[in-house]
Amino acid sequence: MDYLVLLSSIALGAGTVFGLRLTDARRVKVLNAFTGAYLIALVMLHLLPDLYEPEAGVTLKPLVIGGFILFGFFLQIAMDSISMGIEHGHAHELQGRMAYGVLAGLCIHAFVEALALGKSPAHQTAHDLAAHHFLLVSVVVHNYPISIALLGMLLQSGMKKSSALACLGLFAAMAPIGMFVSGYTGLAVYSRYLMAIVIGIFMHISTTILFESEDHHKFPLAKMYAVLIGLLLGVASVIFEA
Repeated sequence: MDYLVLLSSIALGAGTVFGLRLTDARRVKVLNAFTGAYLIALVMLHLLPDLYEPEAGVTLKPLVIGGFILFGFFLQIAMDSISMGIEHGHAHELQGRMAYGVLAGLCIHAFVEALALGKSPAHQTAHDLAAHHFLLVSVVVHNYPISIALLGMLLQSGMKKSSALACLGLFAAMAPIGMFVSGYTGLAVYSRYLMAIVIGIFMHISTTILFESEDHHKFPLAKMYAVLIGLLLGVASVIFEA
């Protein structure tokens, strides 16, 4: 079921592009503002605090947690250089091989994020299930605007519709592959370390979205509303889940 949920956001993104023709960069930025606020709310209210809770009598050292979070933060900076920042709403004109470089960066990003979603038979506590649930929701919400931006950019670059959908399909497959690899290679045992890396990635993406100003350092009203709605929904998600 989790695999289908991961794929659903990409399919919804494709449907949004073709059905609503939502490819305007300004609208995508507003949507990204919503997801950025939603992500930071889930990170600060649930995912991050949970890392400091003991699991099976073992508590990770704060220095270790912080180290992995920092690694994830700067790992995303490195991936941005390949993906050109599509993860946080930066649309660009793509030409030739550039499109495949962007796709490669996004695929790596999706794969790494999903590694923390792998389940281990030895880790099935309520604590882990809740963390898994919120991370799954975060990845799905985050990938939806990415799929819109990616598909829109590929189509606007002149790529054939079938080729653009094939590229989107490759991106869609990376999160399920990452979760599968983690669950069936033993990496899921290190889920808390992987979670810390993903939190660092989310922190970079969400703060970049939220603190990035427009021309003359203005914060558009539409973006402000999107941030407020995302923040409130994020808070509500944690409260009602608890």
